[in-house]
Parts: sequence; structure tokens; C-alpha cells
Amino acid sequence: MSDPAGVILRRYAQYALDRLITTVPAAVVLVLGLRWTLHLPRGDGRMTPAYLTMGGFLLVVLVGNWFTEVWVPHRWLGGTPGMRCLGLRVVTERGETPGLRAYLIRWAMVIVDGYFFGLVGALAIALSPRHQRFGDMVARTLVVRRG
Repeated sequence: MSDPAGVILRRYAQYALDRLITTVPAAVVLVLGLRWTLHLPRGDGRMTPAYLTMGGFLLVVLVGNWFTEVWVPHRWLGGTPGMRCLGLRVVTERGETPGLRAYLIRWAMVIVDGYFFGLVGALAIALSPRHQRFGDMVARTLVVRRG
């Protein structure tokens, strides 16, 4: 198992890559949905298509993040696509492969780690003894270099 301190900058880059992977499809849904909304007749009394567009956007963001943060690491890669690109993986504190529950906990804790545009998680990684964000602390996982 590698030293967690050696992965701090890679983790920040990995977070940005993973957000890009989930944001681009959601932005496409948003743009296409808004374009569709602008071409519909007005005043027919039905639900505004803009609500459907926003709902589709939020659904793609939610499902995309779940897929990237939970399903892909659990089933295929041992880490998110961004981690894979940067040579990182998730392990338990004992160095074993985490189970689905650990990935779900890490994903749910993004709510806390994401405060102030991710600053809370970034500070936790930088200042905690084993360079873990709160999701890693609760799930008892570490992000290490693949080796």
C-alpha cells in the first residue's frame, strides 16, 4: 500500500475529472431541453417543459454521480474513472478492496465534503493525518496509488 500523502494533488485533479465526466452529459441534457422548451407553443395550461428540462438535468447529475462514484469503482475499477486515469484506487484501512457499502457511504458523504464548492473535503484531505476526506473517514477507506 502506498503513502496516502503522495496522492493529495492527484485527488484534487481526480475530483475535477470526475465532475467533468458527470457534468458534460448533464449540460447536454440541459441545453437540448432548453432549446426544445423555447420552440414549444405557450399558454396551453400544461406543465412547463422547463421543469421537465431541469428535472432531467438533475436526474442525469444524480445518476451520473452515483454511477461514477459507486457502481464503476465497485464493479470494475476499484476507483472512479478520474482515479483510474491518475493511477489511484480506493482501499479499506486494512488494505483490502472495499465493499459496496463503503462506496455508498463515500458517495453519500460528498454532501458534507462538497460544502463551499468542495473546500471542506479539500481541507480535510490536506489536514487529516491520513489525508482522508470525511467520506473516507466514515467509510474507513483510503485513496492510494495503484501499484
